[in-house]
Amino acid sequence: MKDQKDRLTLNRREFIKFGAGGMAALVVGAKMPWILDNEAFAAAPVQSLNFTITDAIKDMATHNTINPAQCYFWVYKEATLPFEVPGPHIFTTEGTIVNITITNSLEQPHAFFIPGLFDSGPIAPGQTVVKRFGARTAGTYLYYDNLNDPVNRVMGLHGAFIVMPKAPKRGHKFTPYSSPTPGVQALFDDFGTAQWWPGLAWEQGATNPEARPTPPFRQYIWLLHQASPVLFREVGSLPAGEIMESAEFVQKFLHDAFVPTRETNNIPNYFTISGQSGHFAHNTPYICPNLRVGEPCVIRLLNAGLWTHSMHIHANHVYITSIKGVVQENPIWVDVFNIEPLDTVEYVNPYMRPPDVPNERGIGRADAPRTTLNGGPTWPPNEELAMLIPSAPAGLAVQLSPLCYPMHDHSEPSQTSQGGNYNMGMISGMNFIGDRGVAGPGSSFPNQPLIDPPGPGPGVFMPAVPPPWFD
Repeated sequence: MKDQKDRLTLNRREFIKFGAGGMAALVVGAKMPWILDNEAFAAAPVQSLNFTITDAIKDMATHNTINPAQCYFWVYKEATLPFEVPGPHIFTTEGTIVNITITNSLEQPHAFFIPGLFDSGPIAPGQTVVKRFGARTAGTYLYYDNLNDPVNRVMGLHGAFIVMPKAPKRGHKFTPYSSPTPGVQALFDDFGTAQWWPGLAWEQGATNPEARPTPPFRQYIWLLHQASPVLFREVGSLPAGEIMESAEFVQKFLHDAFVPTRETNNIPNYFTISGQSGHFAHNTPYICPNLRVGEPCVIRLLNAGLWTHSMHIHANHVYITSIKGVVQENPIWVDVFNIEPLDTVEYVNPYMRPPDVPNERGIGRADAPRTTLNGGPTWPPNEELAMLIPSAPAGLAVQLSPLCYPMHDHSEPSQTSQGGNYNMGMISGMNFIGDRGVAGPGSSFPNQPLIDPPGPGPGVFMPAVPPPWFD
């Protein structure tokens, strides 16, 4: 094992520092101001893609000076961006011709593959291929290395490729698809128009004088993955030209017995969403939606790993509009939905008022609220926003705000990191920062809790320092 560690230390190309900055994204072809202007994404326009297949060691979410938490990966390194796993999100528009250059700097053949769109074929060590392909159909695609399946993909060679439609169907609103079914089209047509979905259509943005602007085409990418430092290091330490057979890799990755000492445990230790986990996934704006009631969004899920996940968002049910690239005839409204390995699934979150808030017509409807025991309205949540926990003593009180709801995976081990650090795994959420259907107080909720600091006395409050994505 020492020889293997030394070999990786000498040969690695880069260290990846784990952080919660904007997600690296590339926009190919026609400009997309809705993504280039969105501060949640560190998006850059490019005319072509230029990838090097290489390796790196990444600091994971629980890494610190007394707790080493690192993992070796194979990486799609894009020429204009830093190292990261997964590869950058790539956005383009239906009909765009994408030019791509791929260099393999590793010691075994690799590839770049997008189902239904592109296949580089095997790329030998040291070889560079230059090709082009057409983004024919709008949708959500996983790009990955399909050689020695699933080893190369799970080792880190994967990313999200998003194709946006060029235009909506005549007389209709935008959907994420080239050919939406009538049921899916009706759902998107209703957003911002029907009395039960007041607010904005999906493609509509807005300038909000009371707070930050609302971006159009609101969408989030949840690329699911699991990582095993022990197994990945073993694969990366094989002599040049050797590979680990897929059957052996899958057996170790999925079926090895749990061992409390991480040094010999081949099963996954880390569970990530678009490369982040724990706090970094739950509080990162390109993963966790921060929107107002009436600002529906699309969440694109891709499973690059070998586990089945069941992503459950609290506060809103979601519509399932596409599964494995097939637009659904009947977009079912569900609480949770399974994502199998290599699946792509779209959730449409309507961003309705939390359905457990009662009003006259029934849960989730935009009409007169019922009253609380204190005589106030149940919505907007003025009493909750004014509540301090604990109410005393001074210096400890924190306002119950914003309205944050969790997203967790019902495959429970994925909620941990390093085999036991709970709440440091595959989590995120949805946050309400206001209500487009309410004028004045209630149209915007505090972005951050107010704290009662030591100082002049009780009742003097100051805002906590907001993260940079909140203006």
